[in-house]
Amino acid sequence: MGQFSNAQLLTLKNAINAEVDAAFVALRTSGATGAMAEWYNGDSSTLAWSKSVAPIVADDAPDYSTFDAVQAGKRDSWGFFLAFARDYSRNKTRKWVTDVWGNATAASNAEAILLAGTRNAKRGELVFGGGVKTTGTVSATDLTWTGSIRNEDIIAAIGGSY
Repeated sequence: MGQFSNAQLLTLKNAINAEVDAAFVALRTSGATGAMAEWYNGDSSTLAWSKSVAPIVADDAPDYSTFDAVQAGKRDSWGFFLAFARDYSRNKTRKWVTDVWGNATAASNAEAILLAGTRNAKRGELVFGGGVKTTGTVSATDLTWTGSIRNEDIIAAIGGSY
């Protein structure tokens, strides 16, 4: 059993056939399915919200020289925030950051923390899309599907009858 539904395999097949990147076209022409999967698993330049950000990553992002100015209850809240990995694709998570640190403006602590909650989406993840969510100055895609495309997925997409 593969990781994709028939509809997703059709989406992947259409993406494979529509791709115009010269390196990918050469792989497609030569039938190098494993290399095509590797290409799809490469990073794009599109930012995506991370689904699980370790507390240390969020903890390293702000400049704590302003932490004394944060109200006591919000400082306590930040301690709770750092207790677990957080899903930055969730609106509530991003709102929590701005509630504690203020609006996410250029060079602000909130912006730094929100940027720490992003990553570069893989090319294959972008095949399945997602909506862009913006908090302050930070915009990133909330991906519909996350993961790695396997050689078997490419073979199933190319050869499938849906």
